[in-house]
Amino acid sequence: MDAVLSHYAGYIRYFSKVHGQVNAEVEEYVKQQLIAALFKFRFDR
Repeated sequence: MDAVLSHYAGYIRYFSKVHGQVNAEVEEYVKQQLIAALFKFRFDR
């Protein structure tokens, strides 16, 4: 899971900018959604 978060960290930070500032709430929300999606994803396919 850390590998996935570290891979997408730059993208998440870039797209969570509002008026040139990184919005920490948006960044946390996107990370939570990514983690939730990882738990729903089946790795055995």
